[in-house]
Amino acid sequence: MLRVADETRERVQRLARDEFGGASADETIRRLLDEHWEAAALAAVERYRTDDPQGWADYLAEAEHLAAADAPVTDEWSPR
Repeated sequence: MLRVADETRERVQRLARDEFGGASADETIRRLLDEHWEAAALAAVERYRTDDPQGWADYLAEAEHLAAADAPVTDEWSPR
């Protein structure tokens, strides 16, 4: 059980109705938590990019190297 102020409950219910197509309060809170996690992750990546330019450059170089190693997937079941 989660106890919240009446005003908070009303805000969640209004958001559920107006923004999430009538989702339940539980689903609305889950979506808000997911959005918060995503925003925090993006902020952390941005901090890494600005605080450690060399580390960021190394990360991009490694990602480029790994992407170049990708090979097309073949369908073993199709006739040749």
